[in-house]
Amino acid sequence: MPQPPSSGPFRVGLVYLYTGLTELLPLHAVYALLMTSHGVSTGELSVLFAVWTVTTFVCEVPSGALADRFPRHRVLAAAALAQCTGFALWTALPSLGSFAAGFVLWGAGTALTSGTLQSLLYDGLAAEGRAGQYARVSSRVAAVQACSVAASSLAATPLVLLGGYPATGWVSVLLTLLAVPTALGLGRRAPGPEPAAVPKPAHVPIPAPVPEPEPEPQGYLAVLRAGLAEAGGTPRVRSAVLLAAALTGLGVVDEYLPVLAREAGTPAAAVPLLLLLPWAAMAAGGFAGGRLAGAGDRLLAVLLGAGGAALAAGALTGRPAGFLGIAAFYWVLRLAQIVADTRLQHAISGPARATVTSVAGLGAQAVALAVFLTLGLAARWASAAVLVALTAVPVLLLAVRLALRPDPAHHVPPPQPDEPPPSARTGAVERHP
Repeated sequence: MPQPPSSGPFRVGLVYLYTGLTELLPLHAVYALLMTSHGVSTGELSVLFAVWTVTTFVCEVPSGALADRFPRHRVLAAAALAQCTGFALWTALPSLGSFAAGFVLWGAGTALTSGTLQSLLYDGLAAEGRAGQYARVSSRVAAVQACSVAASSLAATPLVLLGGYPATGWVSVLLTLLAVPTALGLGRRAPGPEPAAVPKPAHVPIPAPVPEPEPEPQGYLAVLRAGLAEAGGTPRVRSAVLLAAALTGLGVVDEYLPVLAREAGTPAAAVPLLLLLPWAAMAAGGFAGGRLAGAGDRLLAVLLGAGGAALAAGALTGRPAGFLGIAAFYWVLRLAQIVADTRLQHAISGPARATVTSVAGLGAQAVALAVFLTLGLAARWASAAVLVALTAVPVLLLAVRLALRPDPAHHVPPPQPDEPPPSARTGAVERHP
């Protein structure tokens, strides 16, 4: 739908800030301990995790269509507010019912963010002729995310020592609350210079412009159908969706890393420090992904093959030093995720960008669920080291698939400098829905 003219460039800095505020959550490192301290059993905790997963899964695609139908910055604000409300419930009214409601709100917030942030970022840059900068900016967003998660893990320990679990909760509530006005700020542009007036001869009559009729905005169901049709019916888009879903879903093996660290003999107090290795590697991989966004399938195959081998070898060493191999895998994985997301955003040409991106998010949830179920069954007979090493199998299979049957070349514009073009600084048109 048409948008009012803007007087300045798209505020990329607010995207970084929003990402940091919604990922820097000390409560995330200790919420399971908070719940068990209030009488939640291991079985009930598993049910709560299931509620969280199912909520995200069910809301993924519908929330994407919502972001294509309504202003995306408001959808992101609603996501942060839902997350904030859930954390407030956990902290102020800790009980099984509040924990379940909080997981529903957190899952809905995750679904509202998935696809929306990428689409707002791409369309905001493309409206100013800066679509070629998407890979670079997206890689920085990924680095901010990884660094924020690592920082939240480090901050959790002193907060618990100073104020117990409620301290981590209220700090997380405050940060997510600050993300609400940050998201709303994405709907406004930074002030910029007014475009120079073009002198017109006084003696030439200028006919009054005839305003073009505004197109009727598409309804929610029409947007949803358009997004699903493009995701499944356009070969280039479908290929990018499947690749992005597979790479994102395989990243859930990090849930087993704390157990692997303890199994390798790492003292409990040193586990958070050891886990900084893969998180730092993810941040570095995000930056590398911005530089290699145009990589072809064969290069991705080589990188994924090496990364999968490093994951298996690192897990099976049975020593803390093996986390160097695991870190190498996460460097490759984050790089490949940036490449896949960049391909997807440049491949989408229809009016339902957030919906298509959410389809990839739904696929990632399905892959993650398959990984959890497989490893959960294997856990009866295998150690954590074997479980993590097993995750290398689908990674290596994906590498073989990309090497043997590479897709046609994907059009990814060459990187552009960070400075927006003059036309963007003097009157670009905002294009978020």
